[in-house]
Amino acid sequence: MTTTNQKPTLLFVDDEERIVNLLRMMFRGEYQVLTATSGKEALEILAKHRVEVLVSDQRMPGMLGVELLTEARKRSPATMRILLTGYSDLAAIVGSVNDGEVFRFINKPWNHDEIKTIIRAAADAALATDASAMQADTTATAQGSDAADGPELLIVDDNPADREAIRALFNKDLATHCASSVSEALALLETRNIGVIVAEARVGSQDTGPLLRALKQQYPSITTVMLTKAADSDLVVKLINQVQIFRFATKPIRTGALQLAVSAAMKEHKRFRTSPSLLKRYGVAPSRELEDATLAASVLKSLSGLRSRLSRMLH
Repeated sequence: MTTTNQKPTLLFVDDEERIVNLLRMMFRGEYQVLTATSGKEALEILAKHRVEVLVSDQRMPGMLGVELLTEARKRSPATMRILLTGYSDLAAIVGSVNDGEVFRFINKPWNHDEIKTIIRAAADAALATDASAMQADTTATAQGSDAADGPELLIVDDNPADREAIRALFNKDLATHCASSVSEALALLETRNIGVIVAEARVGSQDTGPLLRALKQQYPSITTVMLTKAADSDLVVKLINQVQIFRFATKPIRTGALQLAVSAAMKEHKRFRTSPSLLKRYGVAPSRELEDATLAASVLKSLSGLRSRLSRMLH
């Protein structure tokens, strides 16, 4: 791929011409802007140009946005991917994470300041890493490690039967730990070499979102698989943007899907260990809600051991 412009390149994809024209006008001063009105056309552009940020609508004839992001991830892994849509479709939202590894999810009609902030963050992240880092040999990271020294799995779920079912899936290959509350999870994070967390959105009366957000802000190499059983698209979008959930899995538990999700999350964690620059691609969005300062302070205070361990691993 080649480019003759030093400005970051954006590619907007929407089957409505007026939408891509509006986006071109909004961003052409600061960026090189390319547009397409179909997924096929977008892939042809990706084959010819280096693109830092791809923003695609979901509902397009011929190729859905999720399908485009999934194919773009294969062909241009260094490109940051954003899904733009005017409706709440949980399957599409979850698919954008599990298959397209979307950076952010933006609802139509968008807020002009918000979309500019998101695209600037995506462009900065793309410029901070390059294709060579994204395509680095993952053979070593894909190989299993001895349970004694390899990254471990933490399950956070208040349902004993579900915790045991998940633990049984992984404890032969991974050191696996279980927590039934946020406080138990914090204690295990402090003492164990956790690389991947499998968590419910709520554990008992507690929302795990603030904990996972604090962890992603301070310890972004830890990857999260979120279990979801409610068709709550607003919650899922918030978790994508503010927590950077790596994969979603549904309840009741589908064994094969959960195993694939955890395997991918563990490989990603190991990639972070070998290429710390990739962490810049997973910054969380600012929260519109009041930050839970007490919880954030508690996380930072209680996880001093985790900070020390990860510092040794990543530097």
